[in-house]
Amino acid sequence: MDPGLSAAVLFLDGLFTTIGLERLYNPKLQYKDKNEFVDNVSKELERPPYFRQMEKLNVEGAPILGVLPVLPPLSPAEFAEKARNSIVLDTRIESGFGTAHVPNAIYIREKSIPSFAGWFLPYDSPILLVSDMDSPEQTVRSLIRLGYDNLGGFLLDGMHAWHSAGFGSKCIRMVTVQELCHFLDSHKDIWILDVRSESEVSRSRIPNAHHIHITQFPIQMDEVPKDRVVYIFCGSGLRAMTAASLLQNRGWKDIIVILGGMTGWNSIICPVEYGKK
Repeated sequence: MDPGLSAAVLFLDGLFTTIGLERLYNPKLQYKDKNEFVDNVSKELERPPYFRQMEKLNVEGAPILGVLPVLPPLSPAEFAEKARNSIVLDTRIESGFGTAHVPNAIYIREKSIPSFAGWFLPYDSPILLVSDMDSPEQTVRSLIRLGYDNLGGFLLDGMHAWHSAGFGSKCIRMVTVQELCHFLDSHKDIWILDVRSESEVSRSRIPNAHHIHITQFPIQMDEVPKDRVVYIFCGSGLRAMTAASLLQNRGWKDIIVILGGMTGWNSIICPVEYGKK
C-alpha cells in the first residue's frame, strides 16, 4: 500500500486528520468547482411549519416572559370545557395513550416535543396538557422554547381523574411485533405504514410496507386507506402513536400501532429487507 495512503487511513479512521489528507482523500473535496459541489452534495431539507413562527419572532422579537409560567391544574370539568376550543396534547408513555386518552388529543411523547411539536401543533389555539407528571414543567419549557406560549393548563391527576369524573375516552389498538410477524405468515396482503425517516428506511425495512415520514403527515395523510386495517410502526413505537393520533383525529378508525417498532422487529426472526430498492 502507498505510504501516503496508509497514513491517510490511519488519520481518517481516528479522531484527527489534516487539511492535506482531506484534500487528497475526502470524496466531497474532489469536485472541480462550486457548482459541481452543490449539484452533488447539497439537498433541500425539510422545512417545519414552525420555522415561519421562528422567523417572525427573530424579526419582531420574542415576548419577554420572565420566569417559566406555572400552568393551572384543571379539574376534569374545567379541562373538558376548555378543550372545546383548545388543542389537547398528551405526553404520556405510548401504551398509556393507546389504552385511553381524551378524545381528539394529539400524542407526542415528552422527550419528542422539541423534534415534533412544531410540525403538528398550531400557534393560534390554546394548548392543554395531559401528563404523567404532577406538574409538566419540562413540557412547558420545551413548548415555550418553540414559541408556544398560549398554554391553558393541565389535567389534574390525569386520566384517572378524567374517568372518575365520568368522561369518555378514546383508545388505539396496539399489538406486539411478534403478533404482526405471525399475522404476516397467513395474511400477506396487509397494509403496513412505516413513518420512519428516509435514512432509516434505506437501512432496513419490512417488505411491502408503505412509507410516509411522520413529518409529511400533514400533506400525505390522505394516502393512507380508510377502508382497511392499517398497521403503523416506526423505530420504537413513539412516532407510530403520534401518527395514529393524527389519523384518528381525521376520522380513521381501523388503525393499530406496533409496540416496539423496528427495534423490536429486529430483535426477533421476522422478514427484513436491507438497503435501498
